[in-house]
Amino acid sequence: MINDMAISILAALSLSAALGFAGLALTALIRQRPFAHPSFFVSLAMTGIWLGVLAWAGPVSAIALSLEAARNLAWLWFMASLSGGNARAKGISAVGWVYIGLFALQAIVLAMVWRAIVFGAPATLPVTMLVGGFTTVQMLTAAGALVLLHNLFEATRSDTHSVLTLPLSALGLLWAYDLNLYAISYLSGEPAGLMVMLRPLVMLVMAALIALAMLKPANQAVQLSRPAAFRSLALAAIGGWLGILSLLALLIPGTGHNFGGLAQILVLSGTATGAALVLLSPRVRAHMRVWAVKHFYEHRFDYRAEWLRFTETLNRQETVDLSIEARVIKALADIVESRAGILISPKGGAALAANWPNSELQIKSDDWSAMLDWVGETARIIQLDEVRSGNAPAAEAAVIPEWLLADQRFWVVVPLVHLDQIEAMVLLARPQLDRALDWEDFDLLRVAGRQAASHIAEARGSEALAESARFEEFHRRFAFMMHDVKNLASQMALLSRNAERHGEKAEFREDMVMTLRLCADRLSHLMQRLSQQEKITVGKLSPIDLAMIARRIAEARRSQHPIEVVGAQCALASGDRATVEQLLSHLVQNAIDASDSDGIILLRLGEVGGQVTLSVVDKGRGMSPEFVRNELFRPFHSTKEGGFGVGAYQARQLAEAMNGELKVDSREGEGTVFTLCLAPASQNMSVPATTAIASEAA
Repeated sequence: MINDMAISILAALSLSAALGFAGLALTALIRQRPFAHPSFFVSLAMTGIWLGVLAWAGPVSAIALSLEAARNLAWLWFMASLSGGNARAKGISAVGWVYIGLFALQAIVLAMVWRAIVFGAPATLPVTMLVGGFTTVQMLTAAGALVLLHNLFEATRSDTHSVLTLPLSALGLLWAYDLNLYAISYLSGEPAGLMVMLRPLVMLVMAALIALAMLKPANQAVQLSRPAAFRSLALAAIGGWLGILSLLALLIPGTGHNFGGLAQILVLSGTATGAALVLLSPRVRAHMRVWAVKHFYEHRFDYRAEWLRFTETLNRQETVDLSIEARVIKALADIVESRAGILISPKGGAALAANWPNSELQIKSDDWSAMLDWVGETARIIQLDEVRSGNAPAAEAAVIPEWLLADQRFWVVVPLVHLDQIEAMVLLARPQLDRALDWEDFDLLRVAGRQAASHIAEARGSEALAESARFEEFHRRFAFMMHDVKNLASQMALLSRNAERHGEKAEFREDMVMTLRLCADRLSHLMQRLSQQEKITVGKLSPIDLAMIARRIAEARRSQHPIEVVGAQCALASGDRATVEQLLSHLVQNAIDASDSDGIILLRLGEVGGQVTLSVVDKGRGMSPEFVRNELFRPFHSTKEGGFGVGAYQARQLAEAMNGELKVDSREGEGTVFTLCLAPASQNMSVPATTAIASEAA
């Protein structure tokens, strides 16, 4: 039994909890939040009254026990109001009959207590009554309420789940504690004194949860979903726990130990340990999810919830700081609980387009062409573990880089296919709990991949339209300038015709010099406005000496900036001399603009991988990896104020027109290296004549 000191502590805690629930009831009555239904106010008020009587008359008084039954009735009424808010069928549902049964049980409790009072029972009921029928009925009520609570947890719609989570969690704490208290009392044959004394403390925690819920707007709509599975799970858990307690009740009395004390310590320590594992260990939570899905669900996924989450990830406000590619990675990773991923795009030479989260996964190769072609043709989701074990088709294994198979962190490859074209592929990292994918995973990832591909295609289409609009603006500006060029051309033509007639006259020669000077000034001004736009024709390729071109450009620019030529003295390559000179002039001007006045620019000649190379090296501001990867070779994206941002774009086009390549390596604060790679002169090839416009560098 409970001693006097324990009763004093119980009374103090009960009074504090009673005041808390009274305040909550008053708030609910005035503000009607978070639930406007009268059952919520009545439940809070009855709980406060019961706790007040508990502090005054004690936990085993007749009045306290009767008010406890009234409290249970009120909370069951509140749960029934939530469950019935979305009822559509006529008549009483299966869940409704459970509520009716629990109401009847509490009516039996009230009848038992008041029968004892009417027939002259003392104010404090005897132990035999407390651990007999009363305890049995309350234990059944708590068990049934937990089953119903499981339904309410999962039946709540996603848009109201945040409102109902805290109140339902508070009710879960109430019913679970009562179940253990009455189960231990019944099996031990005496009230569980320690748990009775801690009961008001549990009610204070319950009051705190409800108070937090009152800060959110009310929304009571619920929708019953997958109830059979959760009822089975709840009944299995409750039945298993009662079975453990019953087994302890049979075994412990013969050992000379007190079952009630041991059971209470077991419940409290087990609850604390279990809560710590669930809250602190992602792996334990992952195991629980997999176990529940495997044994209690017909399907692995709630497709409606998964699709809502997928679309929200692609569009919700929290992810606006991420690119569309990074949002796609996160959306796909959430489906299979992956921790990270990278997205490889065939655009721009098959390279890394996004990494989520940043830098968690690293790639060791940029040669993705074969793998992208294969997944684009087959639209097949690749399980890398299957390839590692040798169970995958030979064609699939042949296109996967060796380093990718060696890195065990990579788990699954998901192709993003839109209109039978590969937009990208996503490499997902291994989840917290490793598992093999099944048909549901494949189906959902395949559909989600196609949806993600359409998002990426739409984003790229929007970017193309924006670039087209920028080109249109560029052409509009050029048209205005052409008006001045036309006037200058007319003046020059007139001057040429008059020179044939009046060239011997001194006055005409003076006027001609003045006119030429004015035209030159105006042309210089126009050239500045046009950023040195001029046509370059790439005709039949011929042997050229890159070293000679580099020395000539360095000599012409040394008065403007320190430039040195290093490396091979002769570098014969296959190309077009005028095109190379113009391309190199743009790169050198970029290096001058990015460097300090005393920073030396190097023109380095060499040979790498069978190609002749000419590198422009500066120690200037440099560019970020994101800008190099996503912006540098896109027109109208420049780091220079007032720049058109088409130079690097056109430079790469010119290099490719000569069967070459333009590479860039840049570090912010360290400098930039642009490298032109051309085939050696011995491998000359004729190409059709094409015309390009070389613009200012980005």
